Order: sequence, then structure tokens, then C-alpha cells
Amino acid sequence: MPSSIHPCLTCGVCCQNYRVEFSIYELQSMGGTVPDELAHEVPERGNRARMNGTATHPVRCVALRELPEVGEGCVGCGIYEQRSRPCRDFPFASYGCHDTRAKFGLPELEEEDVTHWREAA
Repeated sequence: MPSSIHPCLTCGVCCQNYRVEFSIYELQSMGGTVPDELAHEVPERGNRARMNGTATHPVRCVALRELPEVGEGCVGCGIYEQRSRPCRDFPFASYGCHDTRAKFGLPELEEEDVTHWREAA
């Protein structure tokens, strides 16, 4: 029986492993949704911004937070509805997801959970 809580809400390792870089036009000051105070421009990359906390190792995106309102031990994006394109596009249960979970010592996702949550989407 799959858990009633999406596996991503008990994981958060993608937010602790990847550089999150996106177009500056995704910043609120440029008409986008990402709060300016959570990111910084990367001038040497031309029209690019990066989430604070993701530029150097150890990586931890500043938007990652505990979600006690969801459940004990739950974590997730504090700006989920405002997150950048790379975060929206990161595929659940992809190679990158499984590889990152393994890097952090988390077990592989059960096929039953993956199927359940893909069908629920």
C-alpha cells in the first residue's frame, strides 16, 4: 500500500544536490515568480540567476524547509508555487532522483509508490 504522503515530501535531497540556475526573467522583479531575495544574479553567465545556497558545496537551497503542517519529518519547497523552471521540470523517480537518493543513503523508491503517484498526478 503506497504512503499517503508523496515520497518527495520525506526526501528533499534534490534540493541538497543540484545547482538551481534559471533565467533572470523568472525573478519577481523581472515579472516572474521567484522571490528576488532567495536568488542572486550570475553576471558571468549572462541573464542567469541562481537560488541561494546552490552555488557551492554543500548544497542546500534556501527554499527547502520543514513542513510540519504536512506531517512529521516532511520537507519541501517553501516557495513551491513560485519555484523556478528547473525545479518544476525535475522529474520524480527519474535517474537523477534515484541517483541522488542513493548518494544520500536513501532507499530506492518502491515501484508501487512510483506507479501510484504518477497515476495520481
